[in-house]
Amino acid sequence: MRHTNKILIVTGCNSSFFFNLRVLLGSWMLHMADYELAVCDFGMSEMQLTELEKVPGLTILHIDALISEPWLGKTLLDQFIKHRINEIDIIMWIDADAFFNSTIPNVYPILEGYDLLIDAHVQSVSEITDEKTIDDLGLRASDSYFSSGFWIIRPNGFFKKYEQLGRLVYGRSFWEQDAFVAAIYMERLKIRTINGSIWHCRGKTSLSTCTVDGLTAFYNQEPIYVIHANDHYRIRKDGRRVLYRPVLAKLQLYYENIYNERMGFKKIVVNKLSYYAFYLLFLIKNSTIVFKRAIIKITKAIGIYDTIVKIYKSAKNKK
Repeated sequence: MRHTNKILIVTGCNSSFFFNLRVLLGSWMLHMADYELAVCDFGMSEMQLTELEKVPGLTILHIDALISEPWLGKTLLDQFIKHRINEIDIIMWIDADAFFNSTIPNVYPILEGYDLLIDAHVQSVSEITDEKTIDDLGLRASDSYFSSGFWIIRPNGFFKKYEQLGRLVYGRSFWEQDAFVAAIYMERLKIRTINGSIWHCRGKTSLSTCTVDGLTAFYNQEPIYVIHANDHYRIRKDGRRVLYRPVLAKLQLYYENIYNERMGFKKIVVNKLSYYAFYLLFLIKNSTIVFKRAIIKITKAIGIYDTIVKIYKSAKNKK
């Protein structure tokens, strides 16, 4: 039964990100299907749009503007949702390369008295944003930064300000995220900060440290709500991001196959050893020279080095 509260989950996708969207949709079908999900068309193909039209409970949002990149589409959210603003109480944004790991609790009591639920970034504004953009957007170097990958907000003037500031700094490094952060401060939103390791697992929070029990990821024994493949990943030939940690890659595949099965598509089968081969090579690539040599020496000593390389090459050619 569809939830009676007026909460709209929103994401956006272009043609190259579509296979990431399938993972998100599978997780939504399992954990968050009581809520309507709207997909902003950032430039999907006709075939992809036709596929989405067959998904129950999903709405596709279009605008007339030419969207050259997903970041531009994101700053135009006001145009995508303006005809729905009076129908909804809360908007829950999630990037298309993220997915729900568990059911998000009732956000109404959590958001009571606040405008926005979001976690503060581990880095400050000055660590991410250049000096000119800081000045142009009226930010302070010591301000907290915020990730725009997952957040929950009450509809207000934020969306118009987000678009306005996006136009001001368009094309600069991290321009979309900088505009997002500045709009939060300029609109003086009352923020309830949530823990990013639990609510928004990503590269700067718990992507490398979370634990997995069965088909659920946890941080400090708390179920994680959203996992975001924004770091520590490789890219399949179809554009889908595959997290390097095998336990997280399995979760992605699980949700992808939920979507595939419910839509009548063929289930994807992966050689699970390939996950470990990619992960080992990822560790080698990102470790010190001494550690690299130690790993290679150990794998050769126990006779699995050549096997790992073969699996890696085979999997890479198939993806």
